[in-house]
Order: sequence, then structure tokens, then C-alpha cells
Amino acid sequence: MTPVCIVTDSSTRFPTPSILNRYPITLAPIKVRCGAVSVQDETETDLARMQDIAESCKSYSKIEVPSMGDMIDIYSQLQSGADQILSIHTSSGLSEMVNNANAASQHFLGRVDIQVIDSQSASIGLGWLVQAAAEAAARGEPLETIVRIVRGMIPRLYLVFFLDDLTYLEHNGLISRSQAILGNMLGVIPFLTMEEGRMIPMEKVRSRPRAIEKLIEFVCEFSAVENLAILQSYKRPTQESLSVMDRLRSYHPRSPIQTVCYGPSLSTFIGFNSLGVAVMEAEEGTL
Repeated sequence: MTPVCIVTDSSTRFPTPSILNRYPITLAPIKVRCGAVSVQDETETDLARMQDIAESCKSYSKIEVPSMGDMIDIYSQLQSGADQILSIHTSSGLSEMVNNANAASQHFLGRVDIQVIDSQSASIGLGWLVQAAAEAAARGEPLETIVRIVRGMIPRLYLVFFLDDLTYLEHNGLISRSQAILGNMLGVIPFLTMEEGRMIPMEKVRSRPRAIEKLIEFVCEFSAVENLAILQSYKRPTQESLSVMDRLRSYHPRSPIQTVCYGPSLSTFIGFNSLGVAVMEAEEGTL
């Protein structure tokens, strides 16, 4: 039996770029459009370029995902070399990717076993799931086992961000325009978390240092952590991120921790100057 083929979004961020060289992972192209300009969201995309485009067009960016027809084309290309496909995508609460993949999979009933999973996550959170799936496929695990592994990880995956511009919350229907204007005037910094795949406002603070403290407090609530990542808006680790990393390492010294530049897709929800953490909680009894 041929190995299970893995499909995900190009907006996925992986723990290490070499994963794409080690495993045959197919990336469905995700783009972000602002006005007449679109940028493909992939590992090498420079978020600073997307910010320049957004500021120039003076409009909010929109995520563009492959259509059902595009996904049919992707699955058709894989069909010749595999009879099982696992398609893991960004949360359905953030884009139509999962819906389009599900619709496309129906065209292959009886010919190819395609399982579509809503990660209820994004960026590096999605990357951890895809890596686990690719590693299991490389070991020769059957599709049912790989699906069980990935689904078992989703409830242990957490993403929390803070952002310094409330207009992104307004744009995504999370607060009113008046709340956004007043909040920005008062210097309010809101927190967002992924809850059942949707961005949910948590609480607010009045300074960036206090926001960083809240991020650290959030991570410290976990007794055991399998993976940690700091999501920032720059390619290279900032002094701010390195400081957070040092403090988190003191609480979870045995857990891998890295900095990740989130991409244009996520910027449509949290803007271009946000900071966040992604946590993969350890399975009970493993650490």
C-alpha cells in the first residue's frame, strides 16, 4: 500500500523548514488580497511586504483560498500515486478552506479515501499537526491511525495573541466600530484566543508590558508542555520575543521553544504588530 498523502495550506508554519524536504507534503496555495494586489502566504513570505501593501491600498486584506475546483485538481494529481489522502487545514472559523476541501473530496467517493480535518488552529499550530501526520505516514501507519493521532492533538493545542489595533477586531465582527475607536484612544490592548476554531476576545490590558506578563501567565498554567512557540511579526527573533522565550524556558526547561513569524493570513485577524504564543500541551503521563 502506498503511503498516505498529506495536504495542507501554504499558510502553515512548520517547526523547521526542512520538514518540507523530508516529507512529501502538498501545499494548497493561500493568498491574501488587498485592493488589486495579492500575496501568496507561504513560509518565505515577508510580512513586512504585506504591511506595506495594506498601508498603500488603505483597505483591509482578505484571505483567498483554493476553490472546490482547485482542490479537485490537487487531489486528482495525487490520485495517480495514492489511494489515501489526509487533508489538514486552517480552522474553518478563519477561512473556507475546510469547506472547499470537504466539497472536493466528495468527487472522489469510491475511488480515493480522502479524510479532511479541521485543525481548529492556524500557523505553527497547524504545522505541528501536519508534522505529526507526515511522520506517521512515513512510518507506514494506516490512515485511520494517522487521523486518530491528529484528532487527539487538537484538544491539546492552544493559541493566544494580543494586538495593539482594535480595528482588526471590528473588521472581523468581534467588536463595534465605536468600541474600536474608543479602545484605540485609550490604548487598550485586547487578547484573542482560538476557541473551537474561532477567534474569541478574552480580556484587555492597558500596556504592552502587562500584555506580555499575561502571555507568560497563560503558559505557566500548563504543568507539562510538549511544544511552545512565540508568534511574532518579524522574520528574526526580536528582543521582546527573546525575553519572553527566556522566561518561558525557566518554567518549561525541557520543552522545545521557538519563534515563528506569523503570515499574511493571520495578520488579517491580528494585524502587523502582535505577539502570541502557541502551546501544545503534553499528553497526560508523557512528561
